[in-house]
Amino acid sequence: MFILRLFITFLLSSVALIAHPHIFIDIYPTINIQNDKATSLSLQWKFDQMTSSMLVSKYDRDKNHLLNKKELARVKKSAIKSLKKNNYYLKIQRKDENIKIEKIDNFVVSIDKNGRLVYVFDLICNFKVKESILMFYYKNNYIAYMLKKSSIKPLNKNLDFTIRKVDNSRYFGYAMQIKDIK
Repeated sequence: MFILRLFITFLLSSVALIAHPHIFIDIYPTINIQNDKATSLSLQWKFDQMTSSMLVSKYDRDKNHLLNKKELARVKKSAIKSLKKNNYYLKIQRKDENIKIEKIDNFVVSIDKNGRLVYVFDLICNFKVKESILMFYYKNNYIAYMLKKSSIKPLNKNLDFTIRKVDNSRYFGYAMQIKDIK
């Protein structure tokens, strides 16, 4: 009986170790609104320190722990390809309709003063803001997309929204549910 309990405990703890995020990304969205419609989302992604270090070392060909113009261009090309392939790690819904992102624009890669890799980009889209949901996640990978109410800076200060966590064994993210524009 003791061996059986020990084996079950081992299996459960192994599952817990597997089902946790490996990459953490802080997301700072700005919803650009004209009248009652979003015309674009301006996003800033800040990668965690460990992921930033790994990505910088992957693209840092001259091994000076910085990214020069050519290295930044390689990061940008790779990131945009991944973003497009994975629907920008974002699902936008209004009622039962999935909103299409038209294109990505103004993509900039940098390293902040704390050594964190930062992506800044715009997603061009067109949807009524009221009663829409923006879900930041990627269901096939161990990435945690971190979204805090304090990090949301809509141009329309009268946006009424809530944030809820999306968490399961394979992915972790947040959904921003927009209730209304006051």
